[in-house]
Amino acid sequence: MKLCLYIDTNIYLTFFHFTNEDLKELKKLIALINTDNIKLFLPEQTKNEFHRNREVKIADSLDKLRAAKLNNQFPQICHSYDEFENMKKAIKEYDKNKAKLLEKLQHDAETETLLADDVLNQLLNKAIFIETTQKILNASILRFDLGNPPGKDKSYGDAINWESLLSEIPENEDLYFVSEDKDYYSKLNNDNFNDYLLKEWKSSKTSNLFYFKRLSDFFKEKYPDIEISSETEKDILIKNLFEAYTFDNAKSVIKKISSFDNFSIKQLNDITSAFSTNNQIYWIKNDYIISNARRNIIETNADKIDNVIYNEYERIYK
Repeated sequence: MKLCLYIDTNIYLTFFHFTNEDLKELKKLIALINTDNIKLFLPEQTKNEFHRNREVKIADSLDKLRAAKLNNQFPQICHSYDEFENMKKAIKEYDKNKAKLLEKLQHDAETETLLADDVLNQLLNKAIFIETTQKILNASILRFDLGNPPGKDKSYGDAINWESLLSEIPENEDLYFVSEDKDYYSKLNNDNFNDYLLKEWKSSKTSNLFYFKRLSDFFKEKYPDIEISSETEKDILIKNLFEAYTFDNAKSVIKKISSFDNFSIKQLNDITSAFSTNNQIYWIKNDYIISNARRNIIETNADKIDNVIYNEYERIYK
């Protein structure tokens, strides 16, 4: 089953500001969506908040960068040393490079060609969009007027996001919720989710809600071993192959793997092992998708696969 994920606006916006998060986290997420491991939900309200506040965050980042200065005041006693001259030159070089950097950043921010723009646009285009219907809007207004969380500053925004998730995420499916917004904190312990909202979710959806303040924390818990490379999607799919739990699930994963080529030796060994150890694959070994993958991926590369692994494969399939 795909994992349901919601990322709040403030998390997306951190990638335009000062943060310890890395764009690699978003690239991991794109890979996991592409391989059908995650469903990312994007309420219309979240999308609009992101686009409304993008320029504000970038402008603040640029202002802070402009204001950052190296101290170029030195005591008189320094002036006779070579290091003093070297430091003065370094400060001039720093100022010159900062000016060039600010000019490029300004241009790329205005043309929406920052690297963060590219990665975030890729990600948001893969999300499941939730339109703000009149029903969702009415429920959000009522929630806010009754004083029920989430909500602040006479704004319905958080309430709309929450009602959107309640409306569209299927029952019995857990939600992984990433946000630094204080409206979602527990008042007793801000590392925990708001108790009222947590109880409401469990009652309405008959499922659990898992809360994270940072996207990196989510990855540490759920996908600690994923490293981004050109092979990431293949590696994730091969992992899914070992874990396929139904015939249809196995065929779906194999179909995606079959769209790739140029597998590494380790990947070929792992694919062959999965075909030999997962009964959801070898019990339907004559299925067209299974047979095609066996022929095109495993058997045509038999000379590259470890003998012990390939012999076990042959024992099962021949």
